[in-house]
Amino acid sequence: MKKSKQKNAVLRFSEHAKLILALSLCFIFSTSNAQETSITGKVLDNTGTPLPGVNIVVKGTATGTQTDFDGAYTIQAGSTQTLVFSYIGLKQKSILVGSQSTIDVTLEDDYAVLDAVVVVGYGTKKKSDIISSVVTVAPEDLVKVATSDVGEMLRGKAAGVQVTLASGAPGGSSSITIRGQRSITGGNEPIVIADGVRIGSINDINANDIASLEVLKDAAAQAIYGARASNGVILITTKRGKEGKISLSYNGFSGIQTINRNFDIYSGAEFAQLKREAFRTNNGGEFRPDNEIFSALELESVQTGSYVNWEDLILRTGHTQNHAINVSSGTDKFSIFSSINYINTEGVVPNSDYNKIGLRLNADQKINDWLKVGLNTSFQFSETNNPNNDGVILNSITTAPLGNAYNADGTLRYLPGGFEENKNPLIDLNETTNLVNERNDILNLFVDVSPFQGFNYRLNASRRSWNYKRKSYNTTESLSGIANNGQGSGSVQFQDNVEWQLENILTYKLDIKDVHHFDFTAVQSISETEYYSFENASERIPNDILGINGLEGAFLNTQAVSANKRGIVSAVGRVEYNYDNRYYFTASGRADGSTVFGRNNKWAFFPATNFGWNIYKENFLSEVEEISNLKLRLSYGSVGNEGINPGQSQSTADQRDYIINGNQVSGYIPGDVLPNPDLKWETSTTFNAAIDFGLFKNRITSTVEYYNTRTNDLLVLERLDPSSGYASKLTNLGEVENTGIEVTFNADIIRKEDLKVNLGLSYTKNNNKIISLYGKDADNDGIEDDDVLNRRFIGEPINVFYQYEPTGIFQEGENIVNSAQPLALPGDIKLRDVNGDNVINDDDRVITSQTPDWYGTISLGAEYKGLDFSADVYAVQGVTRNNPFLYGYSEGGSLRGVKNGIKQNYWTPENPGGDFPRPREGNDPNNIFSLGLQDASYVRLQNVTLGYTPPEDLLTTFGLTKLRLYVTGSNLITITDFQSYSPERNPDQYPEAVTVAIGLQVGF
Repeated sequence: MKKSKQKNAVLRFSEHAKLILALSLCFIFSTSNAQETSITGKVLDNTGTPLPGVNIVVKGTATGTQTDFDGAYTIQAGSTQTLVFSYIGLKQKSILVGSQSTIDVTLEDDYAVLDAVVVVGYGTKKKSDIISSVVTVAPEDLVKVATSDVGEMLRGKAAGVQVTLASGAPGGSSSITIRGQRSITGGNEPIVIADGVRIGSINDINANDIASLEVLKDAAAQAIYGARASNGVILITTKRGKEGKISLSYNGFSGIQTINRNFDIYSGAEFAQLKREAFRTNNGGEFRPDNEIFSALELESVQTGSYVNWEDLILRTGHTQNHAINVSSGTDKFSIFSSINYINTEGVVPNSDYNKIGLRLNADQKINDWLKVGLNTSFQFSETNNPNNDGVILNSITTAPLGNAYNADGTLRYLPGGFEENKNPLIDLNETTNLVNERNDILNLFVDVSPFQGFNYRLNASRRSWNYKRKSYNTTESLSGIANNGQGSGSVQFQDNVEWQLENILTYKLDIKDVHHFDFTAVQSISETEYYSFENASERIPNDILGINGLEGAFLNTQAVSANKRGIVSAVGRVEYNYDNRYYFTASGRADGSTVFGRNNKWAFFPATNFGWNIYKENFLSEVEEISNLKLRLSYGSVGNEGINPGQSQSTADQRDYIINGNQVSGYIPGDVLPNPDLKWETSTTFNAAIDFGLFKNRITSTVEYYNTRTNDLLVLERLDPSSGYASKLTNLGEVENTGIEVTFNADIIRKEDLKVNLGLSYTKNNNKIISLYGKDADNDGIEDDDVLNRRFIGEPINVFYQYEPTGIFQEGENIVNSAQPLALPGDIKLRDVNGDNVINDDDRVITSQTPDWYGTISLGAEYKGLDFSADVYAVQGVTRNNPFLYGYSEGGSLRGVKNGIKQNYWTPENPGGDFPRPREGNDPNNIFSLGLQDASYVRLQNVTLGYTPPEDLLTTFGLTKLRLYVTGSNLITITDFQSYSPERNPDQYPEAVTVAIGLQVGF
């Protein structure tokens, strides 16, 4: 029976094998016949010009060819196969062979760049229809930079957007300014809106979740956001699920971090000589014996040549890693996108680290043809430890290199050189903590109702909460603990911030006869923010058993509590008209009411209008083939700023303690701030003119913009006459102007299937100046008075330095007695006598701007088969910073031979060419602070990335949709005259790291 079954199975297999063989032969025969068919033809562009180098591929095979110089081609293909024609800059075309033996093809221009969808306020538009100042930053360009700071990723990517470092510590952030500083008191940071919800920081979003990022720069684009939009708007749209199979992607990198030092500090021998020179100056020019100026520990170092390199002992190589996994899926009814992101950074300062986990879930459910609901959620949890980072870096520079860091038994020596001024900075590395835990949640629910074509109503509700917890502790063995007789200290702080927002959004699109296009938008919005903070500072904690958790045992606990609530109610309207995609006109208005202003001026109205003309679509340019795009844009509008704290329009009350009947009771007395019921919105009004053009099928594209922004009713703290009983009041005064030019340029130098080379340039020049301040003319000279006390001057930028200007060093034999500084000595700093009256006084102070003359970027990108390369060079020019390390005692710049510092070429009788004053023990050299201003201009190799993607057929074999390996470097080289680790930070402030990382991108 068993043998019979086996025999039947063999017979069935034999019959199937014969059938399969017959079918295979038929297939092979038919295929061979198909391959014998020769297809010929020509490929032309839409003007009838032959196209050489067009790629022609038989779809699904490796068979392909290219057109010759005359646009002609020949290829073998079967009747059931499809030919695919492709050429850079033109739309791809697919044609079924069928019975044709000659196939001539015309390829149309691909205006994908102009047809790209751009997110604008409460909607989207094709780029060709944009008539306000909106710049888009590609998400793939953001994630090239190996950092956790999305703001830093934005640096150099958009003209008019200046990114400066706020903190380079692990988990640090950047400061973003759009088109210059406008406000004195009201804040200058742009608002960030993600998926229609205002968020607290650009770092509240995981960079790998970003689908698009737009920056709104002119008032016409910003006005619909009215409140808080005066400093610009950054719009972020996160990724959503797509219809189709489940897709899974991973993007991650791991790398090392170091810091570059653009200065030298004194070596042990050089510091010893500096100390000798400082004592020599105070000893009538005669050197004193070493045993009179050095301690026993220091003298041992000098005699043996054994010095301490504090930087080597303190700083280390940091590490960073970032891993993101995205999952997307969807049907025609439901789609979902989810992601998880993990970031870990170990900084260059030991024990400084940062850990962050981010989760996101976006979902869309289509109920029926007219009803849709959606959900956007994100959760972020982070932990940061920055144990006195700035102090550690400061001490690595300024602690004298003489003495010994360790005792004979290997323990840390408290005073390495025997002097109180130089304590061992290694002690605090392990004896201090500053642990911060943050939680950031965003929940956004929306409902779309579309009862008829063109109309949509959206209910948008959101809640954002931010929770901050900090625990700082200095042990009994820390430097502060030792100074406090072996007692610990620290503090705890808790902050909560919750914001609610509800929006009703109506949009209606109407097209008439295919040439008249109308868009109507109406928005009603209400939001409320609640803030609470509690802090307890503890002194003289007796032991470290519980750390800061033992604060109840402290000798002194000081509490601070603060809380506030603010709200905004808004109504918005916008009408957009587009005639035949050639002429565009938009008018909008937004009314905002804010609780932070005086009772007489809580409301303000912000109108805007703009006009656009697609010139290249006019008949008189239809024959000009070289012009692919030419558009003129004009806009004018106003936006408001309410960036002050609640209650600042009201008077204050100060707490006082009293003893009544032997008991302490608390009461309040009137404060020194005068209320201002008329306090109102700070308003910025901008005129913007721009021209966009594209040449040679958009192989060359450029935008040139000019803007003029006037900010009126500045929120300023005005000082009052003490006789009034009040010291100050917050009021609306003055006017500030920002004017500028922005240029962007992109060129596809090479456009071939296997080789592409692209060059990009951006340039921004902003001029900032104060037009008016208090409107006072005390000296009746017909010119408005400056505010010298607060360093504010009419016609000058908001941020300036106002001090003496050094011109050199007085030399021996110079006629010092008859100079403007008759009491100076050889080796002292010589100051500029500005007015030539031979007297140095306040009239000789010089105004120096702190704002840069211009900044810009050069970007180069290339692709060759599977290889891709990109590089960005970023430049900031004409900026001046104050460097306290060139003059400050605590920073080692005062040349007193007490603390180490930045190495300088100081004057001595034997070195009359020195450009720094003669060292002096006991007192700082006269006017040494005037040497603090340095040119902080720089050119930086911002980012370099090299990647490789295997061929598509190889990816398909392994079931992958994407596989890319890459290596990237950030902040690799910086050229600057500013003596620091970073031209944007002082030497003791945590700088941005030089990062080199290896990454992997995989898609399934």
